[in-house]
Amino acid sequence: MEFTTRPATLHDLDDLCAIEHSAIPGYEYLYDNRHFYEKSPGEMVLALTDTGLPVGMGRYSVLPDGSGWLEILRVKKEYQHMGAGRAIYRRYMELARQTSAPSVAMFTGRENLASKGLAEKNGFSLAAAYLGGDLALSDTESGVCGAFLEVCDPAAAKRLIEPHREKWGPFLVLNRTFFHYNDALYAYLCKEGMVYSDGENVVVLGARMLRERGLHLGMYGGDETLCLSFAASKAAALGAKKLTMMYPGKADELRRAALKAGYIDSGELIVMEWNRPKEE
Repeated sequence: MEFTTRPATLHDLDDLCAIEHSAIPGYEYLYDNRHFYEKSPGEMVLALTDTGLPVGMGRYSVLPDGSGWLEILRVKKEYQHMGAGRAIYRRYMELARQTSAPSVAMFTGRENLASKGLAEKNGFSLAAAYLGGDLALSDTESGVCGAFLEVCDPAAAKRLIEPHREKWGPFLVLNRTFFHYNDALYAYLCKEGMVYSDGENVVVLGARMLRERGLHLGMYGGDETLCLSFAASKAAALGAKKLTMMYPGKADELRRAALKAGYIDSGELIVMEWNRPKEE
């Protein structure tokens, strides 16, 4: 069967949700998430059969540094393994060329061989593995935010974050979106009000989207007890009921600190990445 693709809009929302419900029964991510249509540059790709039936979707998002991020690739159950995913990836890579993306990445589960294999067929390779943790928040945590203040200057954010980058691996993670550390990221984080410091310690806290579902601790540096305490209290003060954090799979120190602070392991993700050939 041949599949074509076209950009989806909010007018396609019912079809997109039907695809999501077929691919992941009981899971709802798209319906109340307007970020993909109103705030995030990129394209929602809709895959269609030769008769025009919508059966697959995937989002190509452009991150602050111009790199591509692939997310929510879904295909209706009865059309899986027939070529819809390959058609979506063709459009993904067309968008990467059109936007001159320096790299394109996505995440999947280590055991999701179909997702990993499809990425590999398009030139992606393993870039990193990250573990996650979730912390349930209570109203009682919202009263102690310490002396941390918001950092609005990207240069100051860079000075605070850079000394701690290595232990967090190649990516900073918000909403399971994996951002490379660079000046464009620091500008984005400051613009969105996600960087906090007391002058010595630094915390990146916020969300790329769906803040009402929870906030994300992107990284911290300095006194781990103080940073983790601030992150939990600030997130609770902002009304979040959950705080999540992801760290490299080999970062035992970060995992121990998270578990000590009450985080519950949420599993492992791998990051697959394509890098633009130098000759291009």
